[in-house]
Amino acid sequence: MEDERPSGTVRALLLVGGNFHDFDMVRRRLLAALGADERIRTTCTNGFHDLDALKAADFLLTYTTNIFPEGEALAELERFLARGGRWLAIHGSAAYIEFSGTEVEIGGIKLPGLTDTPDRHPAYMDLLGCRFISHLALQPFTVRSVSDHPIVAGLPPFEVVDEPYILELRGESEILLESRYTGDAPGYVKGPWLEDLPRPQAVLHRHGAGEALFLAPGHSCGRYDLQPFIAEIEPQVGPWGNHVFLEIIRRAIRWGARMPSDAS
Repeated sequence: MEDERPSGTVRALLLVGGNFHDFDMVRRRLLAALGADERIRTTCTNGFHDLDALKAADFLLTYTTNIFPEGEALAELERFLARGGRWLAIHGSAAYIEFSGTEVEIGGIKLPGLTDTPDRHPAYMDLLGCRFISHLALQPFTVRSVSDHPIVAGLPPFEVVDEPYILELRGESEILLESRYTGDAPGYVKGPWLEDLPRPQAVLHRHGAGEALFLAPGHSCGRYDLQPFIAEIEPQVGPWGNHVFLEIIRRAIRWGARMPSDAS
């Protein structure tokens, strides 16, 4: 089929969905960031089922939890990267979680078991370049640029209130942001994490002619997003109000759209 897109435009596919996060708030923030440049034309979805949209996309953005491509959708994601597509995957996009054992209560939240993260989607994680293993309790921590890549070049250290992620890297990658933290991982099978090691916060992984960028900060949770485990919680905005984090999102969108960097 002949490409009917307007000349000079970029096709973005925004995939937002899953559980335990404020997907509506994040979708609005990402759509606003994408809409800041009229050349970016965005299609929205909540899963990998829209193969036509993925085939047509130049740029993929995901903010998900427990949403994974299977079969032909997984093959299409691999082809997307191999042909030069760019993928910005945020926070829970690297996470597969399930509950193990008997009911536990963590801070008033009744879970059906401890949170486990077995490697049930290895091909997907290999394409992304990393896999979520566990996280420490929600807390403030400092994130620092450790690269001269245009997405992070010149950025000052910044503090976020987020879930400090523990990641497993897959294949060769470049670390753009990192932090340091140690502590318990309440409610998780894997933990505590007591070694004082650099903890990657932005991982750039190349596949074929394309690239995947995983950004670990990005937690959010609305008042009712942890039902049925708890009726209500105080809303958690995470880093989505932090101007440096939002600058990284803005730059990452320009990277994904293959637009010249205008780092400010």
